[in-house]
Amino acid sequence: YAPAATARLEAFSDGVFAIVITLLVLDLDVPESPDRLLAELADEWPYFLGYLVSFAFIGGMWIAHTALTAVLEAADAVFLGLNLLLLLFVSFMPFTTKLFTTHLLDSGQRVAVVTFGVNLTLAALTSRLLAGYAARSPLLKPGIDPANLTSMVSQRSAGVLLTTLSTAISAVLPKVAVIFYLALSVALIAQPLWVLHRRATRPA
Repeated sequence: YAPAATARLEAFSDGVFAIVITLLVLDLDVPESPDRLLAELADEWPYFLGYLVSFAFIGGMWIAHTALTAVLEAADAVFLGLNLLLLLFVSFMPFTTKLFTTHLLDSGQRVAVVTFGVNLTLAALTSRLLAGYAARSPLLKPGIDPANLTSMVSQRSAGVLLTTLSTAISAVLPKVAVIFYLALSVALIAQPLWVLHRRATRPA
């Protein structure tokens, strides 16, 4: 299989990311009682939590995927296969998110949180494999600094470590893992705001 331009890969991947991240919101129910609207919204907190965590994670994966494909001149069969594997785990997210939120407060909590964590870990691991393969292949655009790829691989390795650690914690202390997931998602969402703040406060 001869390497091909990345346009179709990017279009297909973007479509999957967009559909998956949109499906997440369908699990948020609109309360029907006008008299208990605030209370019913509060009762939905596990679903809002799951949406926030999964949205942040999938959004972070899409940003990482965009950064990686931006430095590629072409994609070969191995890269396409790894990309499909990544999309497989990403497309599982609405299911594992619903499992996570539905059983967060009952006896199935441990299994639900571990399953959710395994999904996150496998997606992060595949993203790391994609970046690592690209860094060692002749697929890069001319003039791309190899240090950029090294940084991408390091960031993805850190993501694999964090999700693996949180999944291991969830097997013993699922509530602690939930707090960890929430903190990680807040950090992902706040990162661009932090970058803007640093730029605004940097001396001229």
